[in-house]
Amino acid sequence: MIARRTKTLAVPIFRTLSVNRFLKWYDRDFNTMAQHAPRLFAATLVAFTPIPLLAQSTTDQVSVTMEISQPSLFSSDEKDVFKGTVDDRSGTTSLVVTCSAGASAWLGLSRIDEACAVNGNGTIKNPNNPSQSLPRISYSGGFTVEAKSDGYTNAGTILANYLRAGSAGAENSSFRGNLVMAPENPSASAKALGNQLIKQLQETATGTEAITYNTQIDSVRFDNFIVPHVGQRDSASCAWSGDAIYAYANDAWQMKFEVKCGDLSFALEGNMPLADAAAGSSHQQEYQLNLVLPGVGGGDPFAAADPFAVVDGVTGTMRMTNSGRANDDGIYEKVQVQGDLTGVGVPLELTRSFGQILVIFGRTWFGA
Repeated sequence: MIARRTKTLAVPIFRTLSVNRFLKWYDRDFNTMAQHAPRLFAATLVAFTPIPLLAQSTTDQVSVTMEISQPSLFSSDEKDVFKGTVDDRSGTTSLVVTCSAGASAWLGLSRIDEACAVNGNGTIKNPNNPSQSLPRISYSGGFTVEAKSDGYTNAGTILANYLRAGSAGAENSSFRGNLVMAPENPSASAKALGNQLIKQLQETATGTEAITYNTQIDSVRFDNFIVPHVGQRDSASCAWSGDAIYAYANDAWQMKFEVKCGDLSFALEGNMPLADAAAGSSHQQEYQLNLVLPGVGGGDPFAAADPFAVVDGVTGTMRMTNSGRANDDGIYEKVQVQGDLTGVGVPLELTRSFGQILVIFGRTWFGA
C-alpha cells in the first residue's frame, strides 16, 4: 500500500456570537468573565485548528557531486576513491569511500573480497536561516562485498554517529540491513525484472526480422537497507528493499523498490539509462533517472505514455565528465559527476537517501 504524504492547509472556521449575546456576556462581572475566558480561548484555538486536506505534490531538490579516481582499473594493488557530497535544504552530507580492487586475484578471472572504508561528516541547516549550519553526523567504518557469499554486504558496519546539537543529544547509530552486490546468481526478483524488460523490448520492436537481445544483467539486491536520517528534529531514516539491475539489452539500470521513510511507504519503479551527452555538452555521458510511483501520479517505468509528464517519484540527471586513461571496457580512471535529483510527492529524506546510495556505492554506478 502506498502512503502518500498529506499537507496541512489552514482552513479557518469562524464561530460568531450575536451582538446582544456578546454584550450580555461582557456585562458580567470580571470574575465571571475571567472564568469564561479560557473556554473562549480554547474555542478560538479549535476554530482555527488546521484541517488536513489532500496535498498537492511537494517538490524537493537534491544535488549530488562526486570526484572519482579508479587506478585499480590498471593495477589491482591500487585503491579507488569516491568522494561525494549530497546537499539539500535540510543539510549537507560529505563522504569519502576508499575501496580495494574487487577482482583480479588471478588475471582478473576470480573474485575476491572488496573492502571499502567510509569516512565523512554531515551538517544540518537551520530551517529558519539556511545560511546557518551545525555539525551533526560523523561517518566511519565501512563495508565488505564478500566474494565467498556471492556479493553479500552487511551495511551495519557503516557507522553514523550523531553529535550533540542544541537540545538534540548525541547518539551512536549506523546504516542497517544488507545488500547483495553483483552476484553470480541474481535473486529471483532481479531475474523477473530482467525478463520483464526483455518482454517489453520484444513487444515494442518494429520490423519483420526477429531481434535477439542480450539477456545478461548485473544486479544489486537491497534487503531493508537503512540510510540514517540527516539529523533534523523531524527527519526520518529510509529503508530500501528491492532490486536494481543493469541490463545489457538496453544499457540501462532497471529498478523496483519498496521504500519506507518513518511511517510512510512508497512503491517505486523505473530506470536509469546511460546515454551519450548531447553534442556540445561539457560532459561526455549521463544517467537519466526516472524512478516513479506507479499508477495515479506515477507512470510506466518502461514506456510512459507521456515522457514529459511530471510524475510522483524521483527524477534527475547525473552528468559524467571522463578523463585520464580508459580500460578496454571504456571505463575511465577519472570521473567527475554533477547531478540533480528532483523528488515530487515523496519525502525529502527519500530523495536524499537515494543520493547517498549513489555516493556510497559509487563503484557500482560509475565504476568497474
